[in-house]
Amino acid sequence: MKKILSTSALKQLDLATIHNQEISSWELMERAAFAAFQAIFHDYPDILQAEVSILCGKGNNGGDGLAMARMMRGVGIKVQVFLLESVDYSADNQENQKLLDEFQKVTLNEHLVLNTSTYLIDCLFGFGLNKGLDHSWKYLIEQINAFEGTVLSIDMPSGLPVDFPLEENPIVVEADRVYSFELPKLSFFMPQNGRYVLDFTLIPIQSDQATLEDLSSNYYYLEKEDIRKLLKNRSKFSHKGIYGHGCIIGGSLGKMGAVILASRAALRTGCGLVSNLTPTCGHQILQISHPETMVIMDSGEENLRDFQLPQSYQAIAVGIGMGTSEETERGLGLFLQSLDKDQALVLDADALNLLALNPHWLGHLPENSILSPHPKELKRLIGEWDSDEDKLMKAVDFAIAHKVVLLIKGANTAVINSEGTVYFNSSGNPGMATGGTGDVLTGILAGLKAQGYTALEAALIGVYAHGLAGDLASTELSEEGMIAGDLINYLPKVWNIVRQD
Repeated sequence: MKKILSTSALKQLDLATIHNQEISSWELMERAAFAAFQAIFHDYPDILQAEVSILCGKGNNGGDGLAMARMMRGVGIKVQVFLLESVDYSADNQENQKLLDEFQKVTLNEHLVLNTSTYLIDCLFGFGLNKGLDHSWKYLIEQINAFEGTVLSIDMPSGLPVDFPLEENPIVVEADRVYSFELPKLSFFMPQNGRYVLDFTLIPIQSDQATLEDLSSNYYYLEKEDIRKLLKNRSKFSHKGIYGHGCIIGGSLGKMGAVILASRAALRTGCGLVSNLTPTCGHQILQISHPETMVIMDSGEENLRDFQLPQSYQAIAVGIGMGTSEETERGLGLFLQSLDKDQALVLDADALNLLALNPHWLGHLPENSILSPHPKELKRLIGEWDSDEDKLMKAVDFAIAHKVVLLIKGANTAVINSEGTVYFNSSGNPGMATGGTGDVLTGILAGLKAQGYTALEAALIGVYAHGLAGDLASTELSEEGMIAGDLINYLPKVWNIVRQD
């Protein structure tokens, strides 16, 4: 699993790579520049016939740009290079200036002629930026952001810090794609930075692996290979009882669809048996909609009231489509108090809304319960936040204080374990912003927990599988055309894809 490192740790990694591999900083720069060039050519093969502009700063990020310009010209690409005037270029930047035949030095206030270029490569600043850009950079950055072609940033969009919040009205390059050396950066995952990082690609540059393993981080990036390692193999002689019995508790008059979606998702996740506890009004709906599940009727006609279960379950998911009526609130409170300390529990939707209204219930939650709020539900749980960084810190504090696994759903859904470690997901797309997809995730989480995965394993596998199902659906059906039920239909393909090398 890839670490997400701070600025200081990234500097340590570069220095250790230079020292332990017995190479110069210039040689590392050449390695990085060549890797970036290869990655860009892979993503944009038409660049061979295109015209490219590269804008270089005074430091090593600018040196990367100068080296890339030399490599591109070496294969016949038409490249114009703009280098910012400076009195203190880095040593490696100066070395690459000597090796480049032609470039134009420019000032911050100079008008750049970029009209004939198809690609603009931003190499002004890398991860070393320690403060936001001041107003003197405004005109230059505005020219980059007005460029009508494709804007590519090397390592970081210039002006975007790695690990501290942006100031109001920041001056930052709006990159179509960022090519990040070796590891992703924390700022890539903050929603407020979405306009600056439309997408990113990680470029391996053979950094020193021993040092990378030793460097500490509370942040990780979750990819397919990580999920493959977590998945269990099924035994030839197994039976349905081995794969757990999950119970989905939810639904109310007019909102039984949530239970249907969650139950189907739990089944498609491999859960051996799935039962539903629902108000009486949902009995026929659920029995007809999916014959594979069993239905338990609560005494409430239109809303859940008693929350009485006839047996124990390996996992219970509560809250979807449930409503917040007084009788439901009273019943849920008593239900949570009755749970065994080791009961596997997933809370979503109205269970979270009621939990926010009754914060003393938090003390009744079994340790490592999974909470899966959408943004408004999260705000009710942890309070208002000033920035995405503040939201993340408050969510981490909440997970630690209450010993739960907390999700921050959205692009690159974050999973926070009860020790405060954060895992950002790599799958998913905007087409999943449609009603019911959260119910599908709840079913996946419950299905995984019922099969004996730990809460953290279930959350990591669950958010990745959920996102990948969405990616498969969007590829075939479009982001606009997909609906929540489509994710369930793609789950069987998800498990095959994840298991493939």
